[in-house]
Amino acid sequence: MSSNATGARPGGGDVQSTDVVESIKRVLRDRGLHATSARVSVLEVLREGHEHRSVEDIRAQILERYPMIDPSTVYRTLETLEEHGLAVRVELGDKRTRWAYMTDAHHHMVCRRCGAVAEMGDAPFQRFADDLTGAYGVRVDMQHLVLHGLCRRCAARSDT
Repeated sequence: MSSNATGARPGGGDVQSTDVVESIKRVLRDRGLHATSARVSVLEVLREGHEHRSVEDIRAQILERYPMIDPSTVYRTLETLEEHGLAVRVELGDKRTRWAYMTDAHHHMVCRRCGAVAEMGDAPFQRFADDLTGAYGVRVDMQHLVLHGLCRRCAARSDT
C-alpha cells in the first residue's frame, strides 16, 4: 500500500502506527499469544509512554479505536500480558493499581512527603539480590520493587 507525503496510508492509519502494530503483534506471537484487538490495543497504549496507567486510563485511550471495549476486558487482558511478562502491575501505596509495559526489571521510589514517583535502574538492585543469594542462598524476584522514602527535593529540604 502506498503512502502519501504525510506518511498516512489510504484508508486510515499512518506508516509509523502500522509498524508499531506489526511490532506488537510479533511480540505477542513470540510469547505464544494470539494478537487480539484488545491485546494489541492495550500493549500499544502501554508502550506509548513511561507513565503508569490505571485500567480506566488505558480504556479511555483505547475507546476511540476500539469503542466496544469493556473495563473487564482491559483488566483480563492486562492480567494475561502480566502472566506472559509483557506488563507489570504497579502498586505505589496509594490504593490505585497501575500498569506499565514490561521491558526490563525496573523499580520505583515513592516520596512519602510529596508523592513524587521516580523510576530507578536495575543495577544496584541486582547487586543487592546477588548479595542476598550469597548470604542466604535465596533467589529474589527483582523484576519490580517499590521503595518508600524521601525524594531528592524533600530530602534536601529535611537537611536544612
